[in-house]
Amino acid sequence: MKRLIYGHIVDIQMYKSILEKEGIKCFVKNEFEQAANAGFGAGLPGNADLFVDQADFKKAEDLINSLNENDKL
Repeated sequence: MKRLIYGHIVDIQMYKSILEKEGIKCFVKNEFEQAANAGFGAGLPGNADLFVDQADFKKAEDLINSLNENDKL
């Protein structure tokens, strides 16, 4: 798995949903939540990483970039 993007958990979940609809498997890593569950404090609350398989990285990156470009219009 390769990290595709880091951001607010709401955005990450939206991207994950869109990518999965395109057949791209994703994994969300939320270090703050994981650390809090273990009794430690690390990372920023509300932020997470989105990972995809290396083989799907370029396709996922292009799709995310396209979504972000459309939001700027």
